[in-house]
Amino acid sequence: MEETLCRTIVKTKDYYNTWIIEDFRRVKNEKIQSSEFSGTTEISGKRLTWSYEYAPAYESGNIYLLSKEQGIKQNCQIIIENFPRLTRGAESGLLGQPNKLFVWALHFCDIAKSLSSDGSLMLRFKVTFLTPVSTHCLAMKHTPLPELPLSSLADNFAKMLVTKQFTDLTITVGQQRFRAHKAILVARSTVFAAMFQHDMKESQRNEITITDVEPKVFEEVLRFIYTDKVQGLPQMAHELLAAADKYDLARLKVMCEIQLFEGITAATATKTLLFADLHRAKELKARTIEFLARNLKAVSNWEEFRRENPDLVAEIMKKVASCN
Repeated sequence: MEETLCRTIVKTKDYYNTWIIEDFRRVKNEKIQSSEFSGTTEISGKRLTWSYEYAPAYESGNIYLLSKEQGIKQNCQIIIENFPRLTRGAESGLLGQPNKLFVWALHFCDIAKSLSSDGSLMLRFKVTFLTPVSTHCLAMKHTPLPELPLSSLADNFAKMLVTKQFTDLTITVGQQRFRAHKAILVARSTVFAAMFQHDMKESQRNEITITDVEPKVFEEVLRFIYTDKVQGLPQMAHELLAAADKYDLARLKVMCEIQLFEGITAATATKTLLFADLHRAKELKARTIEFLARNLKAVSNWEEFRRENPDLVAEIMKKVASCN
C-alpha cells in the first residue's frame, strides 16, 4: 500500500499586553474597553490591531478580544497570565471575525484577591498568532500496524472476583460472606496492607469480620478495588465515601465527592459540610464552604447550624469576607 505523507508546521509569534484598570471596584459594573494594541504575523508580516473589552456579568467580569480588521482572519490563542487558575491554557479563535472573541470570565471573588494596594486591576495577556505552513509531500509505502487491543485488565480482575478463583481470604460483612484475594487488597489499600502485615488473628486465619459497613456497600468497595469502577453512584455516595475514607481509597473518595457536590442544594449544604468535615473530604468541604458563602440567605437552618458548629461557621465567614 502506498501512502503520501504531508507535513504541516505552525509558525507562531507572541505578544504580551498589560491593561491596568484603576479603582476597579467603582467601575466593575461598567463596560470598559482598553486602548488598541498592534503587531504583525510571523509569515505575512501584516499589521493587526486589537483591543480588550471588560463586560460585567453575574458575579463575574467577562473579558473579550476585539478587532476592527476587515478582510483579515488570523488564527490566535490568548491567555491571561496572572489568572492561570481561571484559564484553560488558551482560548482559540479567528481575529477579524465579526463577533468578538471570548477570553474568560473572571469571578469577582478572585478579582478581589488580585487587586493592588491602590485598588487597581492588572490584566496581563499573552496573544499568540498561529500560521500553519505546509511543507513538501512524500510518497511512502505503508504497512498498516495492528490496532492496539482494548485493555482487558479490569475485566480480568472482575472475573476473578466473580468466579472466586484462587481466593485466599474470607470477609464477613453482616450476614454476607465475600471471597477475595489478599494480594489484591494489599496492593490497593494501605489499610488492608497494614492489617495483614501485623501479627493479627485476621492475618493468621485469613478471615476478616467487618461490622461498620453494609454488605451492599462493601460489595461496591470490592468492585472498585478490583476494577476501579463502582455501580452504586450516586445512590450510595455518602456510604461509599465513608468506606473509601476508612480503607484509604483516594480515587473512590474523589468520585464520591464529585457526586455529592453536583447534587448540593441550599437545603442540603450544611449536612454535606458536616459529612465532608467528618470524613476529611477536603475538596468537597472547600467547595461546600464556597457554596454556602455565596448562598447564606437561602439556607433555612443557618441559625441552628451557626450555634452548633462555630469552627465551621468561622471558615464560612472567612470565605464570605474574601469574596466581598
